[in-house]
Amino acid sequence: MQNLSDETRDILLQAGWNTNNKVELTETVKFLKAMGYQVFNPVVDALSQFGGVEYKFKHPDGSLETFHFSPQEVVGDYYEKEDFDEFELLVKEPLVVIGEAYRGNLIMFISKSGKVFGKNGYSLFKFGDDIFEALDTLCLFSKPEEIE
Repeated sequence: MQNLSDETRDILLQAGWNTNNKVELTETVKFLKAMGYQVFNPVVDALSQFGGVEYKFKHPDGSLETFHFSPQEVVGDYYEKEDFDEFELLVKEPLVVIGEAYRGNLIMFISKSGKVFGKNGYSLFKFGDDIFEALDTLCLFSKPEEIE
């Protein structure tokens, strides 16, 4: 992928990502729609390209870092779409849950325009204007922008 930094691409490949894999999303899309989400193209593009793998890699301090793009695992029986409405108001566009990062401590979303956000408690962070920027932010340990 030319949109990923070489370092991020290497991390993803070492974690089990395959550039030729396309994840089957029929069940995921049904699940998201049943939850009340509108599933936009950026969601489908990101999940079909990067879903289905739990990415594990070393943090510079030596600890293990993880993230995944599996909405069913994030939402489970615990969250409802309405639990995230306040974050849609902050970014002024619809959001769809796509995964988790930081060892399950941050819920990831993609907006209708393709921007990627993460929620930790009551804080919202922008990880990038698209999935590629977000992956660089995650893999290269860049600081995401806090949305206030």
